[in-house]
Amino acid sequence: MRFRTGLASFATYLDTLPLSAVRCFNAWDAVPLAWNNLGEVKQDKWYPSPGPAGNTTVHELFAVLDGLRKGNAYVQPGGGQQLPLDGAYSTLDSALTNSTTADFLGQVAFQHANNTYLGLLGASLLPSGGPVVKSVAPTYGESGSTVVVNGYGFNPGCALDFGPIPCHEFTIDPQGDIVATVPGGVGIVDVRVTTVWGTSPVVPLGQFAYGGPAPVVVTAVDPTSGKAGTTVTITGSGFPEKNVGVMFKDQASKSVSWVSDTELKATAPLQADDKQAVDVTVKVGEIASPTSPADEYTYTGL
Repeated sequence: MRFRTGLASFATYLDTLPLSAVRCFNAWDAVPLAWNNLGEVKQDKWYPSPGPAGNTTVHELFAVLDGLRKGNAYVQPGGGQQLPLDGAYSTLDSALTNSTTADFLGQVAFQHANNTYLGLLGASLLPSGGPVVKSVAPTYGESGSTVVVNGYGFNPGCALDFGPIPCHEFTIDPQGDIVATVPGGVGIVDVRVTTVWGTSPVVPLGQFAYGGPAPVVVTAVDPTSGKAGTTVTITGSGFPEKNVGVMFKDQASKSVSWVSDTELKATAPLQADDKQAVDVTVKVGEIASPTSPADEYTYTGL
């Protein structure tokens, strides 16, 4: 039996019932634990190093959540078993450790995930944890064209959607990728796969643009940290040879060179805070690439 959020009176009532259950909880799972301790989350004390600290946006989000509970406390019935058993911070998503909104909320989701709990309990993990789309190639074209959807967790009984439009013409090749005929549609859509284990999350390279041009997406920066003045290689898609800019947070790079429609080089500009993680975005006119943990660059000081 899984108990949900309740007041102290509700928890006390459940304790009087003849129930036999052991409650196990991840020591760093903010979903069941933070309601009694939202102040600590706002003070960057939730995750010990090397976990991510909350930035200003995270502080504001949790301040809103704190107000929603209107002084009520989150109380669980009975005792509980903390996981990991030794109390150590022995599990985290190592790709989500920067002090950014995306990393912090991504770590919240990771700590609450079914497979994280199953791993802490020493149980078998769910197969693949659900389908994942890694990329679509090409990322633009017309209805009726052929695209390859790369990823994993696909099976013959899965469903494929281009935005709100289902795709009925596809096969799975020997490598496990989906080869699909693009259904009718307009604009830029997310390509997603659904199986009995769930629906693949939205990813930057999982977009398809009807009629083109390719969606503007940043998939990696190299190096991922350094000082102002460092030359950073930016990879992704939809980079035109002209009229393209690169932003490090809200500061524009003063030196941007085009290598190809999938690669740019830009010099990291100065920041008021020279020790912070920032999103690197590519701008083409009024269009900017969506942010994700893959585009983060960490300033290491002067």
